[in-house]
Parts: sequence; structure tokens; C-alpha cells
Amino acid sequence: MRRNNISTLSFIEKQIICRLFGISGGYIFKFWSDRGTYNKNTTHQLILDSCGIDIYKDKPYKDLSQQKCVEKIWSDCNPQIVAKLLRSLSEYFCFAMGTDYWSDEDSYDYRQVEDIIKRLQSTSEVSLPAQESTDLKLILSDIESNVQAGKPELVIDRLHTFATKYIREICQKHEIAIADEKGDHYSLDSLVAKLKGWYERENYFESEFCVVAIRNTINIFTKYNDLRNSKSAAHPNQLLQKAEAEYAIKVIADTLMFIDNIEKSKAVETIPWGKGELFVDPDSEVPF
Repeated sequence: MRRNNISTLSFIEKQIICRLFGISGGYIFKFWSDRGTYNKNTTHQLILDSCGIDIYKDKPYKDLSQQKCVEKIWSDCNPQIVAKLLRSLSEYFCFAMGTDYWSDEDSYDYRQVEDIIKRLQSTSEVSLPAQESTDLKLILSDIESNVQAGKPELVIDRLHTFATKYIREICQKHEIAIADEKGDHYSLDSLVAKLKGWYERENYFESEFCVVAIRNTINIFTKYNDLRNSKSAAHPNQLLQKAEAEYAIKVIADTLMFIDNIEKSKAVETIPWGKGELFVDPDSEVPF
């Protein structure tokens, strides 16, 4: 999963990692490889266990050296996968080194790598509106767990449920119908269409760009409905490939965040005050 040319690791971080794990000359743990106590089979197992990538069979990796395989994971995979690889290398380093031969440089580099792993583990590529309701909190937690585990294909269904419940709540707040006269709930794309129409009537947007953009997302949500039904874990389907799944959830998540931000920017709390009303920004402190 390529990261739009944004490096997961900085140049200095890569240098520290390479020094600690002996990544050079096409090898991993070169200081042990030179002594014949480490080989590519171990690298294969470490990467397979931590990243689910088989460097002997998977086409992008099978002709690469050990070092190039690791560097490809750094450049192509999300931060959570990179963190898992670094954790696997770190644990093997501790196992092989034991407790007697750590230099001051080893100890320094090891602490730095631990900090890098923590940073990567806390990085999320998908942002969604924070929630108060228990149901949406649980769904949001499930989504975040799968994103951090590098399994975007398992997010498609959960994100569809989250988006539907979230848009319903926004519509209800604006007194927009969420079901027809028979009580059948409107689909996700229909809800977005109704919300878009309300935004236009209320002149919510200051730019024509946002009007057109939110209008165009209706078709995107329609296609996302299809994706959820035919390429997600909601049914016994063949799951969407990771790169496409990652892109799909990012587009939907960004749209939900835009709606959340525009709602917050327009929200005011009205407090009765004599014959009129006092308008207060909900994020500000009331001085009494």
C-alpha cells in the first residue's frame, strides 16, 4: 500500500534502524550473516510472521535481497505494518544478543527504535468523527483496530455501518426524514443526497466548489454501497484487494470528516436571555 510518496521513516530513523539491525550490503543482521549464524530463511520467517508477506513467493519481493525487501516494506506499507516489522526485528535482536554483549551504541539505538515503533503504532491514516454513543464508539474502535492491523479490506463493511448511523444522526438533527412513509430506512447514498439538498437550501457552503464536491460524493456513496455488498465481509464475498480498500475507506472517511467539520463550524448553542437569545460558541466557556 503505497503512501503517496510520504516517507514513513525519516532518513535519520532509517540510519539508526540499519545500524542496530545490521542492514547493509543486501543483508539483514549482516554481522551474524558474515559468521554464518543468520540467513535469508530467518528473514523470510520474520517478515512472514509480522507482515504477512512471503518474500519467497510474493511477486514484488521474491527477486529482491533481504535489505531491499525490508526497504520496500518501509516505502510501500502503512505505519502499523512497518511497526510490526521493526518489533519483530527488535525481538529477534534481543533473543540473539542475549544479555552480555550490548554496547552503549546498541543500547542507544535500541531505545531509539522503541520510540520509532511507538510513534508508528500511534499513527492512523484514517480519521473519523469522534462519537459519544456507545454503538458508534464500538464500531469506531473496530474500524481503528483493523486499520492499525493493516487490514483495510475488513473495514469496508464496518465503515458503511458507521457512515449510515452517523449520517442518520446528522439528518435527524436537521429534521430530515431518514425513512419513507412505510418506515423503510433510506440507503446511505439517499441520506447523503437529502443532506446535500438541505445544505444547499440553507446556504451552508461559502464556495461553489464545496457544493459541487458534496453533490459528486452521492455517486461515490452509491458505489460504496455496491462495494459493501459485493466486496466486503458483510457477505461471503471475495474481499477487495488492500490498495483499493485503503483508497475507498480514505475517500469515505475524508467526506465524513468534512461533514463533521462543517457541522461543528456552523453549530451554535442558543440560550434564552430576556426577550432575545444569547448565541454562544459551544466550544467556548460561558462566564458564569
